[in-house]
Amino acid sequence: MLHQEVKSSGFKKILNYAPGGKPVVSIYLMVDGSRTSKKNYQTKLNSMIVSAREKLEADTNVDRNDKKEIYEIFEKIKSFVNDKFRAGSTRTLAIFCSGDGLWEEFSLPIIMKSKIIIDPSPYTQNIRNLINNSKKYGVLMVDREKAQIYSIYLGEVNEYLGAFISDVPSKVNFRSQAALREKKILGRLEEKLNHFFKLINDKTLELYKGKKFDYIILSGRKEVIPKFRNLMHSYLKSVLIGNIDAEPDSNVSLIAEKAKEVIDKFESEVKNNLINSLFDEFNPNGMGVLGIDATIKSLLIEQIKTLIYDRHFTHSGYICSDCGYITIEDKKKCPYCDGKLIFYNDVVDGIVEDALSQGCEIVDIEGNDRLTKAGSIGAVLRYKL
Repeated sequence: MLHQEVKSSGFKKILNYAPGGKPVVSIYLMVDGSRTSKKNYQTKLNSMIVSAREKLEADTNVDRNDKKEIYEIFEKIKSFVNDKFRAGSTRTLAIFCSGDGLWEEFSLPIIMKSKIIIDPSPYTQNIRNLINNSKKYGVLMVDREKAQIYSIYLGEVNEYLGAFISDVPSKVNFRSQAALREKKILGRLEEKLNHFFKLINDKTLELYKGKKFDYIILSGRKEVIPKFRNLMHSYLKSVLIGNIDAEPDSNVSLIAEKAKEVIDKFESEVKNNLINSLFDEFNPNGMGVLGIDATIKSLLIEQIKTLIYDRHFTHSGYICSDCGYITIEDKKKCPYCDGKLIFYNDVVDGIVEDALSQGCEIVDIEGNDRLTKAGSIGAVLRYKL
């Protein structure tokens, strides 16, 4: 399930869009209230539009009528952002518009770099990755008396998965004159607690097997979490990525905020390990390639297992209108089918789409100097020629 503001039908329309001859304006605008104000993101939008207009004016390959249409689209987008759009919890606003009636806007719950791309089809690289590569995280809030479990997806509390109630008292006090009897009662209460924890464990395992989450985080008091962890099924232990110290009645938004810290740390470690593996395999006999040219060549022969790239990386190039061949070289025609090569301001989107269609794992990285210096893109291969 996507964030409630994200329209899945609109996503399908954009991802399956067939170019109709009209240029498509794709705009990503970072509007996160914790990082920018309305005035600042409006200024950013105006600045991007001015820059895009200047490039269009200097581009003799773009038809005059198409330029006029694009300028009208710019004004339409500015009007929407200035007069109608309310950021709320939105972190990035994505708009896709063309002269043939296309208009789709999405309020995305993650931060993306602001940009304008004008191409024959929508610039879907970030959204496609968002849908296909985002993991779901279960957050299990557990206590002696009750438990609740939520899923977090794309940075937001996404779905309430279940609740459990126990008849075990939160606390039992001894009276010295009846210590033996009360110790027996306490023993039975501990048995009940173990039974309750086993019930939670079984139900949580069912949710995991039902693909309701990919990884899990435990939330609760320090004295409760270790006991529950000891009873966890091995499958759940294998996908446990961290704990949150919290009271059982803590606000869900507070738990989500703490969970984000655990998730960010976990995902950063996973991605850094992947980059290290890529560089370990980057040798004459290894299973790694770096740089856009080598990556494209490996993609063309369906050699890629995992595509790794910087999420802000763009590179101009050409795509065959007939067979989809991609190249960064200025060729007169497609070397495979003699089809027409169409210039794109960014072909990374096409690389990602081709990789996804081949069943590759897609990993987007941000701010890794090692990858940036190596060309901002690379791949771990399925096989070596």
